[in-house]
Amino acid sequence: MTVAAPVPAGVWNHPVLRGVLVAEFVSVLGSALSIVAVPWLVLTETGSARSMGLVMAAQMAGTALLGSLSASWAGRAGPRRVMLLGDACRGLLIALVPLLTTCGSYAVPLIAVATFVMGGWMAPYSASQQAMVPEVVGEDEALLSRANAALQGSMRTGLLLGPPLGGLLVGLLGAAPVVILDAASFAVSLVLLRRYLPTTRPDLPATSSRSARGGLRTLLSDPLTACWSLALTFSEFAWQGLFAAIPVVALRYGDHGATLSGVLSGAFGGAALTGTLLVGPLLRRLPAPALAVGGRILLALSFFALLLPLGATAVLCCLVAAGLLNGVSSAPVAAVRALRLPAASRSQALTVATAVALGGGTCGLLAGSTVIQASGVHTVFLLLCLAQTTAAVLHVGGLLAVRRRAPVADPAQT
Repeated sequence: MTVAAPVPAGVWNHPVLRGVLVAEFVSVLGSALSIVAVPWLVLTETGSARSMGLVMAAQMAGTALLGSLSASWAGRAGPRRVMLLGDACRGLLIALVPLLTTCGSYAVPLIAVATFVMGGWMAPYSASQQAMVPEVVGEDEALLSRANAALQGSMRTGLLLGPPLGGLLVGLLGAAPVVILDAASFAVSLVLLRRYLPTTRPDLPATSSRSARGGLRTLLSDPLTACWSLALTFSEFAWQGLFAAIPVVALRYGDHGATLSGVLSGAFGGAALTGTLLVGPLLRRLPAPALAVGGRILLALSFFALLLPLGATAVLCCLVAAGLLNGVSSAPVAAVRALRLPAASRSQALTVATAVALGGGTCGLLAGSTVIQASGVHTVFLLLCLAQTTAAVLHVGGLLAVRRRAPVADPAQT
């Protein structure tokens, strides 16, 4: 049986984690470049905003539709194989996009198919990341939370730096070369992951089902994983609804709408990255479950700043507070939930959970953009507050249910 090596106090001193962190930073940075480059490429080549929207929506649809269907394969293949194939396939698909723009009337449907398949990799890849970390660092909550925080920090750094860098590079080089840089980032990540990820997995007991249905049964068999997975779906609904509202808020309250939109998005990214850096120090004072649930309660409360009559200032305050609290609580949430799942079925269960959560995010994006058009900003903000409050209640309920089930020590034996 493969035994995880102990993690030193600084995760950067762990060679496997160091390689994984660099790989994920590189690939996320490349993907963040494409957040700017791909829409710009489609828009300039076709002259159609509708075509641009179709391409971007296709990626989200692929995530929602293909994610849960891949749970069975993800469970059999294991995190290493899923992540390696994910980088290889996504790199090839994104490299095809500039070529597909030359296909005339077929360009947009073909690009939409490519982004749809790319989106389908998101759930199994993200779930494999979460399942991979316990295989590397072991199953101690505090160590796993710190490792998850480091992974999220490296990814959020890429997301923070990528869009402004992408805008600069598109202006200097054009959109097509920047998309090729994204393909190259997947190749670099593939090489690093192949070098550093363990080639053997722990000896796992056989499971009765490795299907999506089996993964769902695994999630629902434990009150904490069931409640927290549903909570993350509500939370993702709220996040995507908020992100959909940011451009509208910027246009409504700012004389320079694009600048204000960038400031609001950047404020969230910077705060979330800061939150991940605080996870390690906070875990020296609080157990991971308490940090996870406490952070989610405060996160829900921070959303009520949106209802204050302060315009863009209220949105900025919410994004800073919510980003910070999301960064603080996400890694402990991921660690505690992962350790409640049996190792043998962890990959497929997390794949299903990720697909469901991202499906909630898709609904939030659609609901946010629809409701804000019909009823205004305040109605959307109220809806988002209710969604985050529901998520916080589910986090509390899941933890309380587990503690009620915990056996009580016999006083006679103490």
